[in-house]
Amino acid sequence: MGVMNTQDSWNELSSDELLVLRRCFIRYAGQPMKEEEPIQLTRGALSGVETKLALRGLRARGWLEAVTKSWGERIIYIPVHRLPDLYDMLLEQNPMNTMHSDHPITVHESMTGLESELLHALSRIAVQGVPLTAKGTIHKRSLQKLNELTPFRPDDLMGLGLHYAHAELYPVQTVVMMDLLLSLGLLVKETVSFRIQETELATWIRLSAWQMRKHIFATLMERYGKAEASMQHFRYMLCAVSQYVGTEGWISIKCLLQWMLQVGLIQHESTSRSDSKIGALLDLVPTISNPEGFAGETGSNFNFNEPFMEGLKGWLKALTAFGMGDWGQTVSGELCFRWNVSVIDMLRPNNYEDTHQEQGTFYVQPDFEILVPPDVAYDVRWRLECCCERVTGDRMVIYRITRESVTEAIELGMEAKAIPALLDKFSRTGVPDHVRMAVEQWAGDVGRTAFATVTLLRCGTQEDADMVARHPALEGLLERLGAKDFIIPASSAVKIRKTLAAIGLGPRREPEGVDEPTHHYPLISETENISSGSLNSEMESEPTQASSIFSQEGRAGLVYTGRTLHFYEQEHTLPDPSDYFPERSTVPSSWTKEWRSYHTSTARQLIEQAIRWQAAVGLRIGGKEVKWIPESVVPGAPWSVTGWYASGMYDDETPSQATLQPSEWSDMRLLVPFT
Repeated sequence: MGVMNTQDSWNELSSDELLVLRRCFIRYAGQPMKEEEPIQLTRGALSGVETKLALRGLRARGWLEAVTKSWGERIIYIPVHRLPDLYDMLLEQNPMNTMHSDHPITVHESMTGLESELLHALSRIAVQGVPLTAKGTIHKRSLQKLNELTPFRPDDLMGLGLHYAHAELYPVQTVVMMDLLLSLGLLVKETVSFRIQETELATWIRLSAWQMRKHIFATLMERYGKAEASMQHFRYMLCAVSQYVGTEGWISIKCLLQWMLQVGLIQHESTSRSDSKIGALLDLVPTISNPEGFAGETGSNFNFNEPFMEGLKGWLKALTAFGMGDWGQTVSGELCFRWNVSVIDMLRPNNYEDTHQEQGTFYVQPDFEILVPPDVAYDVRWRLECCCERVTGDRMVIYRITRESVTEAIELGMEAKAIPALLDKFSRTGVPDHVRMAVEQWAGDVGRTAFATVTLLRCGTQEDADMVARHPALEGLLERLGAKDFIIPASSAVKIRKTLAAIGLGPRREPEGVDEPTHHYPLISETENISSGSLNSEMESEPTQASSIFSQEGRAGLVYTGRTLHFYEQEHTLPDPSDYFPERSTVPSSWTKEWRSYHTSTARQLIEQAIRWQAAVGLRIGGKEVKWIPESVVPGAPWSVTGWYASGMYDDETPSQATLQPSEWSDMRLLVPFT
């Protein structure tokens, strides 16, 4: 049976599946775990085989995925797109009282216009290139230009603790910008330089700003956030609690951490308190049943260690640097955060509410400046980047068109007539007459003379040249330049080569002194493609395709993320449940179908069979039917068995470990799913 990967709700899972999923989620978040680790997490609550069957069901429904290493080890994990539903589950089961914070006295406001800043960086990379040295590092001069282009400040990113090669050469803000472009697939690193990928760029500039930010946010969450489960929990819970405060309210980081500690999302290693009771609380990852939330919990007994808190602060500063929200501190020094984006919608993988490109227009000023509001489409901006100089970048971007910028645009492949056409089409108030006349004159002055690339045929001697000139098959194909040289049309090169070879004058295969090809600015040659006003038809029919195009998973960037799942083979085949019960045919059917009293030797055989299968046993003790999970048989006279009361013995149904002798129960039965 294969994986169905359905999108069912968590409350449609069986009780065993939900228990396994919850404990895996709380302990590991979306981080990978070995296949046997869930059995340890559910020890005492479920038998090993119950956990295996639950894992199989969760994989079949797409709540868990698996990869196989080359030596056969299976790794399982909760896919990232499932995490938002699980945080909603925790909030539903463990309501919060409040997450509001007092208004901070110190506010660090988020950066604006990140999407246009990245577009500007791409446009300059398209023009200037990013060449590499023989050692594979960026040339010093090129690196300096990239440093000037990056929209980030180093102080806003240092707290992420990123690891990357050549840290002594590359500033962190430049690394993040380049890594982000590489992770989105807009750039690719080749042997001698970085290169823009035009297919991906063509799709990118036809996205709306909201969609761009959605892909940037996904990359930020899983590429630059630390891989530890506690930090991943914090990142997603910070998103989840936005529903309590909206985009204007401040989230109290202290209240959030208290709640996370209560439900076990933060491991006790993150606190400076080593009380064994705290460790037990977190190891058991309990379900908090207080329906009123944690209004009465002050959290004063819990102090988080400095590295953990520095990591949280570093994440808040990075969110602000990426334009996702503001962070601040209250009068008492407590951290708080305020989102300025609809972060819940951004987390949903198939949420493409804002699928249409912006359709706004810009303003052409008499002083040759062009004011570009936020609602101008990015494929329009891409062409402005080509033919204008950027003055400032913010929510309102300002360009200036000059003689030099027009000349460069035409030399990079933009048609002369396309520049005034662009201004006329998208200027909201029209183009001032003197501006239009100047642009048309500048464009007309370019190309009145031109260098032409031609093929030159050069003969070794004048006698050879005379022979070529007299050959009837070459008549009309050659233009003689002097005693030994001819200009030939590229379209006739093959025919001329064959004719010359036939008379013993075959030319060398490679031309002499070949120059590098002329550089062209990407995606400007077809003026009819300017601003379609929406996504292309392929993406409108399949909106999730954009998600796969710009997914950072498996792409090679500059930052070492520590995530390796993409290196392994995805496993789509589910195990056969019968494999969990080897030699089933040799086990008496009465052991699984009937409650019976057995001789101590037979009872021991039944218990040992349960241990081999990692199954549970039903026992009748003092008139109660209990679920017992045996772990080992202790020899002796009489023999005994250690294990867990999974249910039935205590009113609170809490798993309890104990040792039993055969005389302590009356009837028994092997608990397996095929009875």
